[in-house]
Amino acid sequence: MECVKAHFQEFTEPCKAALVRIAAVREFCGGDIHEKCPATKPGAGRILLCVKKHFAALSKPCKEAIGHAAERKVRAH
Repeated sequence: MECVKAHFQEFTEPCKAALVRIAAVREFCGGDIHEKCPATKPGAGRILLCVKKHFAALSKPCKEAIGHAAERKVRAH
């Protein structure tokens, strides 16, 4: 994390955008992920699969953060 903070300005714009999206989704979805996917270990897309499985039960702020992240990704491509 310290390395990312130290070198953030050196990253490409798509990389910076992805990091910001991840941070926003984690901020708004952390509680949902902890509640719905407590035994899921990060990596290999396991958290994403669990979130997809429980999407309907996620909080409104979490769903909105995911929606905004997806919108930004679509506009970036």
